[in-house]
Amino acid sequence: RTMSDLHVPSGLSPDGEAHGAYPKWYQPKDENRKQRITGLRIANSLTGQKDLFVPRNGNRVTWYTCGPTVYDVCHMGHARAYLTMDIIRRILEDYLGYDVFLQVNVTDIDDKIILRARRNKL
Repeated sequence: RTMSDLHVPSGLSPDGEAHGAYPKWYQPKDENRKQRITGLRIANSLTGQKDLFVPRNGNRVTWYTCGPTVYDVCHMGHARAYLTMDIIRRILEDYLGYDVFLQVNVTDIDDKIILRARRNKL
């Protein structure tokens, strides 16, 4: 298959931007003029540029982020990640007016927890 054979999901512009060896990046398109465009720019790791932030579905922003990998005691690194994520979510919702759906993954490492419990005779 070639890059031109790929199906472009609905809500994305059919004209993708090619950047070197990377696959094309498709900017969300504002078909119904219902998307809130605020001028916010986001660092796009695919293009290496700061691109205009345009939600794919109206004002709804879906956001998935990795949470902590829990295998030991909680530390400041965990708190920093949650605090940063919450501040950005609040700015998107309260200041910029987006409807944010946020999902955070928490990974538990059963084998490491079980091994540590055995070592500590628990």
